[in-house]
Amino acid sequence: MKKFIFLSNLILINFCINAQQYLNKDFDDNSVTSAGWTVNEPTPATTTSLTWTTGALGGVSTPYGVIKNWNGSSNELLESWLISPSMDLSSATTPLLSFKSAVGYNGDALEALISTNYDGTSNPLVQGLWTPLNPILPLSTGNWFDWTPSGNVDLSMYITTGVYIAFKYTGSSTNGSTWEVDDILVNENGAVVPPPTGLDTVSIYDIQYTNNSNGSSNYDGLEVYTGGIVTAVRNDKRFYLSSGSGPWSGIYVYSDNYIVNIGDSLTFKAEVVEFNNLTELKNITNFQNISSGNFTSVNVCNTAAVSTEEFEGCLVKITNAVCNNTNAGFGQWTLNDGSGDINIGDFLYDYPNPTMNSVYDVTGIVDFSFSEFKLLPRSSSDISQSVSIDENSITNFDFYPNPLNSDNLNVVVDKNSSIILYDYSGKIIRSFSLKPGINNLNLSNISKGLYLIKYDSETYMFSKI
Repeated sequence: MKKFIFLSNLILINFCINAQQYLNKDFDDNSVTSAGWTVNEPTPATTTSLTWTTGALGGVSTPYGVIKNWNGSSNELLESWLISPSMDLSSATTPLLSFKSAVGYNGDALEALISTNYDGTSNPLVQGLWTPLNPILPLSTGNWFDWTPSGNVDLSMYITTGVYIAFKYTGSSTNGSTWEVDDILVNENGAVVPPPTGLDTVSIYDIQYTNNSNGSSNYDGLEVYTGGIVTAVRNDKRFYLSSGSGPWSGIYVYSDNYIVNIGDSLTFKAEVVEFNNLTELKNITNFQNISSGNFTSVNVCNTAAVSTEEFEGCLVKITNAVCNNTNAGFGQWTLNDGSGDINIGDFLYDYPNPTMNSVYDVTGIVDFSFSEFKLLPRSSSDISQSVSIDENSITNFDFYPNPLNSDNLNVVVDKNSSIILYDYSGKIIRSFSLKPGINNLNLSNISKGLYLIKYDSETYMFSKI
């Protein structure tokens, strides 16, 4: 890391929305249907005891959910759904589903599904649109009844109210597995994968954050067990990783031993190294690719914030930034949204012919090399150009003034929508319904400080001074 920079501008102060839990079912109360869970059976077995129930075999200390179609002498035709209560994910950022499961005997695989229009009581075969999810499940051909983590299943496509999770069991008259399920969780962090014996889990935030006078990581030279979501992959197979959102949430992984893709959820053991003032993770072992296709959180920043230690390795987006230099050397060009210059690098993607005085929105990875910060877009889809600030300012979402030095915040949208206002700790302050055009919001009842605005799936910073 570079010399630690203390920020005086409130817009650049650290922020992070606290993790929130939306669903938790651990069966420890020895009940399948507590806390609003239901069992719906389009095809019930003749033997009424063949339904979702709880068990505690195998020397476990707490119960789990279990389903089978074996009556003691034969299999019975059975379709049984274990359905969660309705979840409100409308204020979620990156909701993740996790659970663990075990299986024995031969039969159909358990299915995990999601719906946003189920009514909570009807036959799920005829009411509600159910979309299959893709968790990691054990195979009945492996070691029977070994618990298998599902990985963190991304639910960011379902950020709305009235969300249901279901586990569908199917057994025939000739075969059927016994399935066990436990520790069903939906939250912002996902499941915590146990580290190797004798090694503690360390978050990317803790690895990157420092108050050392020389800016070095507190874990420099130490071995850690960590993980996150892949946000970018270089041509040499090295990659960037993030966990959560906000400052200190991204890092560079110096390893070409694994093939990974954007959206992969990884855990591994690594050594923390400071190399030319860039924090790296290297010497990777105990590598696990838990799941793929996960949502990658984007931090919306001004151009000055991109040039800070806090966002090194993070995936960020700058908006309404003017190109003031089309040739900054070494294939770079420069943008400024009024807060300061940031160079746009070509290491991951070479943008052809930037236009002087044009306005750009750019998403990319914050990197540090040759003693300077730069933003690295990953592909052409990370860069959009408009003709002028006036034309670009009333596109989708905008707000001003920022910092706010009065009681009225102007929010510009192009559709009927809503925003949620949080304080810096993640507590919801207020929500507002918006109409197309300029919406004047009275914020006289909030005190001075740093706040977050959540619009659709993105979070923006603003301050009241």
